[in-house]
Amino acid sequence: MTMKKLLSLLGAGILALIVAWEEGGLDRIVQDQLGGGSTGSSPANHSGREARGSGFDYYVLALSWSPSFCEDSGDRSSRQCNGSRDYGFVAHGLWPQNETGWPEFCDVRARVPERTVDAMLPIMPAKGLIFHQWKKHGTCSGLDPREYFEVTKAAYDSVVIPKELRRLDRTLTIDPRVIEDAFIEVNPEIDPDEIVINCSKNRLREIKVCFDKTLTPRACGRDVNRECRSDAIRMPPVR
Repeated sequence: MTMKKLLSLLGAGILALIVAWEEGGLDRIVQDQLGGGSTGSSPANHSGREARGSGFDYYVLALSWSPSFCEDSGDRSSRQCNGSRDYGFVAHGLWPQNETGWPEFCDVRARVPERTVDAMLPIMPAKGLIFHQWKKHGTCSGLDPREYFEVTKAAYDSVVIPKELRRLDRTLTIDPRVIEDAFIEVNPEIDPDEIVINCSKNRLREIKVCFDKTLTPRACGRDVNRECRSDAIRMPPVR
């Protein structure tokens, strides 16, 4: 190959790289060379699902045992506790969390659309709860209200409730480790360090499951509250 042809080929290669850079395709060329294929516009993740949210490290989904809440509140007139519907595990909230600490009450100017509120009531059975969760936690998710509650519902729907714990018709006294094992058995993608059982007054309070931004279970950080130290706690009945 003559020097003139070599310089011509080098020039063409450099020109192609310049064009690719101008058209936003240089990353694709590099990925192809590394065997990674196309990068696309969504954040990369091992599950192939799109990351939802920004400005924090991971999510904590809190599933509240509604009968315990109703015993504590003593309010039998509310939608959640008046007996008009049998609520077991409900979504307390989906909380943006950092490896150390967590953000709260970020930009609270956005309002939750009424349509979104109505869509969430079957799993978050109080409008006040929905509004509070948005102001305290959702505003720090990097999402708008509709998106935030879509992610909340997706996280809730991804956790299978053990059938034995869905509709209790009598008080159950149980070791919290048995509850944890029951959830892991029907959710084999959840590891023991990714789920936390909370109790208060020797009653089950809530289950917490930690997710990354693609809603793939991940280890909970040290700041995720672990309150349950009793060997036997009560689960009040649904009715």
